[in-house]
Amino acid sequence: MISRVTLFSLLLGLLLGMGTRVWSDGQRDNCTRYLAGDTTAPASEWVMSGTRQIQVSCNDWIMRQPLRVQALCLLELLLAITFVLNALADMREWLAMRRRLRRTR
Repeated sequence: MISRVTLFSLLLGLLLGMGTRVWSDGQRDNCTRYLAGDTTAPASEWVMSGTRQIQVSCNDWIMRQPLRVQALCLLELLLAITFVLNALADMREWLAMRRRLRRTR
């Protein structure tokens, strides 16, 4: 049996992950051409970090994102951890129930 917390954490995690992915695909920045294979494009981008600008490699996706997207990715990670831990607890409970049923036969 699968618990509600497991199901809701899976569904919310999938929804949040797909939403972030769709939003990210719609955003264009200076790294878009570089990541598409254009070797003449710069391999890094200048990004605002608080009150200063830092140079970030185009391969470092999370650092090029706004703070809100970074927070959503952290929330996605927490949902994934919640799902895995609850799924493992559900699996352990299911195995224990199965053992009890075998003993009663």
